[in-house]
Amino acid sequence: MRAAYLLALIALLVALSLAPSVAHAAPSVSPISFSNESPGPGSVTPATTPTISVSYSDPVSPIDVSEVYIFVDGDNVTSFQGVTITQSGASYITPTILSLKNGEHNVSVSVTDNDGNTATDNWNFTVNTNATAIANPLSGIKPLLIVEYIGIAALICGAAFGGYILYLKQTTRFTFRKYFATHSIEKQIYTVYIPVVIAVLFVILGLAAVYSNPNWPPNSADYVFIIAIFIALTAFGIDARREMLHIRAYERAFAQFLFELADAMRGGLDPAKSIVELAKTHTNILQRPLRIASDGIRLGRPLDKVLTDMVRPMQSPLIGRYAGLIAEATSAGGETALVVYRAAKDMDDFVKIEEEREKQLMLPVAVIYIAFAVLMAVLFALLYIAPTIGTLNVSFIGLGHLPSSGGGGGATAVPKLSNSTLRERFFELMLINALGTGAIIGAFTEGRARYGILHSLALVAATAVAFAILFP
Repeated sequence: MRAAYLLALIALLVALSLAPSVAHAAPSVSPISFSNESPGPGSVTPATTPTISVSYSDPVSPIDVSEVYIFVDGDNVTSFQGVTITQSGASYITPTILSLKNGEHNVSVSVTDNDGNTATDNWNFTVNTNATAIANPLSGIKPLLIVEYIGIAALICGAAFGGYILYLKQTTRFTFRKYFATHSIEKQIYTVYIPVVIAVLFVILGLAAVYSNPNWPPNSADYVFIIAIFIALTAFGIDARREMLHIRAYERAFAQFLFELADAMRGGLDPAKSIVELAKTHTNILQRPLRIASDGIRLGRPLDKVLTDMVRPMQSPLIGRYAGLIAEATSAGGETALVVYRAAKDMDDFVKIEEEREKQLMLPVAVIYIAFAVLMAVLFALLYIAPTIGTLNVSFIGLGHLPSSGGGGGATAVPKLSNSTLRERFFELMLINALGTGAIIGAFTEGRARYGILHSLALVAATAVAFAILFP
């Protein structure tokens, strides 16, 4: 008997010790998540037969489409005509016979995966037939029609241009070779104007396609603008980068040229004769400018004019300053070779300081990139916790109170945004931040914002890829 009582007592103690853990066991969390509710939570629509849709995803197990149910105002409409259910989303086109009345309506979507996990998404929207619908700004535009018009206009312009060229050949013996030998093409035409025109056409066609396909993701318009930004700025950014590298190369080569010019003048040659002799041996980036300057000297042009015309295409204020100094020194006479040597030494030191400064600025630029990545990580964290964030009380900043329905005063609050709306706003914020950050890098490192265009494009691409991967 004692043994039986002892066993019973032990069993009771074990049961009591296990009871709290069972009572306080944490409930399991379903891996199913919802997004892109339409009409959006808390939104107002003038349509009485709206298309109700939602997207869902499950990283653990596929969705069981036979266990997806849609309820509108408590009525199960899953089997109604106009319902489409897939493993990534569900939609219900409200039929005319079941049109919704003015007022608030509730939608509930229940989803179950193959592992038996179930989740439910509930939201409300309001039907108000007196509300003004947001008009599609491109509703009258048909993409195919635009393409046809552009093609017809291109054919007409091409025919007119060909006829004009044929007329010039018959009357003035015009050839493109002669024309381009005397007329240089402005690089802005193919680095700025043409890309901008193409980008504008792409925006028109892209937005027309987006607005004509309501089933596309809500941020499709943002991606249209992203591609347009790349079309408009890529050529200009590459050209600006090449221009900067050419200026640096010209400055290094010109400093070396001044040393060689000083040595030639110390050997007994005058400055003009020295340039002519150096033009015969130079093989670096200054080869062509020196040959042009040598030809000008042989034709009897003044040395100061020759130097000015030589350095103008280099677009370097530093080179222009030292070229002007050499021209003044040769005009004044005296120890010109010593002046040229001192100028060469000074310019060489300045170029080396600039190169060292560029190396030291790599760390601050890396810090800016890291700060951008940290900001993006913070926004991603906010997006992941967004479904649990309620309304935000902002009465502490002195906005007063909003009257409640009961006549009393309530604290001013910002209503809760849907996860999809919040995601789209953060995406647009990061795109604007990417463009501004690149411009800051260019102004900070090179003194001009345009030198940071490639940084802007890189940050825009990183933002788009990150959002596309984390929030497909």
